[in-house]
Parts: sequence; C-alpha cells; structure tokens
Amino acid sequence: MFKAEDGTIVFLREVDFILLPIYLFFLLLFAVLYRNIKYRNTPVKQYFMPGLLVKIFGALLLGAIYGFYYKGGDTFYYYYDSRTFNNAIGQSLGLFFELLLLPAGKYTLATYESTRWLTFFRDTSTWTADKVYGILSVVGFHSYPVMSVLIAFLSFTGVWAMYITFVNIYPALHRPFAYCILFVPSVFFWGSGILKDSITLASLGWVVYTSHQIFFKGRKIIRNIIILLITGYLALNIKAYIIISFLPALLFWLFLTYRSLIKMKFIRVLSGPVVVAVSLVFGYFLVKQLGEEFTQFSLRNVLTTAQTFHKWHGYLSEAEQASGYSLGEVDGSWQSVISKLPASINVTLFRPYLWEAKSVVMIFSALESLVILIFTISVFYRNGIKNTFTVMFSNPTIMFCMIFALVFAFAVGFTSYNFGALVRYKIPCIPFFLLGLVLTNYEAARQREQSYTQKMRMAYAKRGQGRVRSVLNPAELSSFRH
Repeated sequence: MFKAEDGTIVFLREVDFILLPIYLFFLLLFAVLYRNIKYRNTPVKQYFMPGLLVKIFGALLLGAIYGFYYKGGDTFYYYYDSRTFNNAIGQSLGLFFELLLLPAGKYTLATYESTRWLTFFRDTSTWTADKVYGILSVVGFHSYPVMSVLIAFLSFTGVWAMYITFVNIYPALHRPFAYCILFVPSVFFWGSGILKDSITLASLGWVVYTSHQIFFKGRKIIRNIIILLITGYLALNIKAYIIISFLPALLFWLFLTYRSLIKMKFIRVLSGPVVVAVSLVFGYFLVKQLGEEFTQFSLRNVLTTAQTFHKWHGYLSEAEQASGYSLGEVDGSWQSVISKLPASINVTLFRPYLWEAKSVVMIFSALESLVILIFTISVFYRNGIKNTFTVMFSNPTIMFCMIFALVFAFAVGFTSYNFGALVRYKIPCIPFFLLGLVLTNYEAARQREQSYTQKMRMAYAKRGQGRVRSVLNPAELSSFRH
C-alpha cells in the first residue's frame, strides 16, 4: 500500500530489511571486482568505491528525509506507479512490454486497468521515469530501499563515466575532479534517489563520455553511438532542456578544438558566427522546453509570468517554510530578460544565502552555495580577473564546461523562482562550473610556471653568453678597460 490507514507513507516493509543487505552485498562485491580489474594500478581506483558509497548513502537518505521529514513527495509517487509493472509482469510478459512501449496518456483496452490509477501516466517526462523505475521495481521486488540502491548504482555509472572523461584529458587533476563530480553533496543527494534527476544525471554523464569518445577520440564508435542514443533518448524524454543546453557547449568544444585545422581562412572566420547562430537556435528551444517543464512558464507567457511574479513574491517569503525568490522587475521585453542574466546565474550557483534558508535541507544547500562562492572568488583573486577570463576563453575544454554551466544556470535560475525546486534542477550544471574553475586555476598556474621558467632560462642564457665572450675575446675586455 502507498499509505497506511493513518495516512503515513509506507515505503519500508519487513522484507526490505532482508532484501536490502542481500542486494548491497552483491552490488558492492561486483563493484569491488570491477574496480580491481578495470582500474588496477591507476590513481582513480581510490575514488571508485567512495564515489559509489556516497551515491548509495544519498539515495537512502533522500528516501528517509522524504518519508520521515516531508512525509511525502514525488519519490513515493514514482514508487507507487512502478507497482503497475510488477502487477503486469505477474499477469503476462506481453503486458509488461506493452506498458514499456506505451506512449504517455494513451489508453488501450489491454493496458487500461494498469494505467488508469497512475499518478504520472499523462506526462511524457514522468511516464518515462515511471518506466525506468518500473523495471527496477521488477528487479528489486518492489522494495523502495532496494530500488533506491539500484538507481544510485546506475546513476553512479554515468557520473563515473563523466569523471573518467575529464581525467583522460587532465590525468594530473584526478583528485580535484573527484571532488567536483563525485562528492558534491547536493549532486549525490538529489541525483541518487528515486527521482527524475538521478536518471537525467546518469544520462548526461554518459552523453559527455560517449560524445568525447566519438568526436575527439574516435574509439569504439558503434558501441558509443548506441549508448549515446539510449541515454540521449532518456534525457530528451525526461528533461529535454539538459540536452538542449549541452549541444551548444559541445559545438563550441568541437569548434574551438578543431578550428586550427581549417586551412581556408574564409571558412575559419565564417565558422565562428555559424556556431553562434546555431547556439542561439538551441537557446530558443531551451526556453521552450523549460516552459513545458515549469508549466507556469510557457514560451508564450514566460515574460508575463516573470513580470508579475514579484507582486506575490513577498507573500511567499513570509509564508512558513517558503522558499520563493525574486530577480526584480521584469517589464515583459527580451531586453529585460537579458538584463536578468547575472541575477539568474547568481541565484543558481550561489544562492540561497545563509539568511535565506528557512528549512534544515535549505541550510545545507546554502552552505554548499557559500563554499562555491568562496572558491569562485579565490580563483579570480589568485589569477586576476583579466587573466582568468583570458585563460577561460583560450581553452576549449574550459569553454565547454562554462558554456554549459552558465547557459543552464541562467535558464533554471530565471524560470524556477523557488529554491526548493532550484536546488534539484541545478545539479547538472554544478559539476561543470566547478570543473571550469579547477581547470582555469590549473591552466593559469601552469602558464605562470612556464613564463617564470622561460624568464629564468633567458636570464641564465644571458649570463652564460657574457662569460663565454669574456673568455674567448680578451681583446674586447682590454679595450673595455681602457
């Protein structure tokens, strides 16, 4: 049952305390064996199990907080809906697969009894997530904690794939990359449990990995294309704006990496504006998709909604446990929207501030945002504002990370207007923003070291030249004395 007679959420059963240790044992055993074979004698081996364990911890903690603190939430609706797949496979394998292939909101005679009572059947995004959790429900005997562990494990595969991608590019940065990708609290908390975010975060990780393997390495093309299509399909169906944000960043990554290989100057110059134009087209579809994700922000009325929101923002702020925020006046024009770009990015990356946190969960989010803000300031302070931007614009990988992070941050910051939703929706961009900062700091330090080394070599060369000339040309020294 989804709720007991007293109205409390039922997500733990006696059998779960037997099933959970069994599943944990075999999953962790498999993980240890895989790590020892795949990453033997590599520096990344030390992060594999800790990264997986924090994902599992985050998934179980999310269920506990929603069950005992919030006493409800989307996670339990996915758990509730997933039961229909268990019931279906108990009737026939054909019905189970028919549900997997069934479009959202489409009723048929064969599936009507299985879908008429579902919470998330009418929406493509949530119905796709329902299907994923329906499969896990069958595999995990419809045990909430077991399903949580399974989705945490699957989500970890995508996050780890993204981690390996960047480690392959910068092997020396395996430790800071681990902190940026594997151990950010909000990412492994919101991106590990039974929510849409766990699926999309895993899909994004695999999209990054396979894109890099296909377009930059040219390795195992067929296998990587298959993985890219599957994970890209999941991300597009669940949260299309993630992929729409990713594509312009990928285009710039490819363009900046391969631009030097374009021999014709005219085409090399023209390619820049073309990439920008294509990116703007993706930006249009990004706003449109976000309008469908946040129903009150359709493309047609997003400006009107943003314009009028500040009128009731004060009420939200005063309400108990409210977590609304405002970006200030929006007059309904696109110029006004663009003017909110800094505020939108700021609210996504650096807010809520400590004094804006009105719940225990929001306090942890505020502390994380404070750490990110301090780290950002330290990078700019250490390297100088001008030099920091120079390094960013000169490195294709940094540009890729920052374009995705900032475009995504603007989009969700401008459209969510609620810290409670924002803290979940922003998790795909946080690792990329931190990666961009780490890479900027690393490249700036390396440039300083190279500049210092070059100056020292020039100084020693000048000294050496002076000594050689004094020995080989004594007449010159004699004339100098006189």
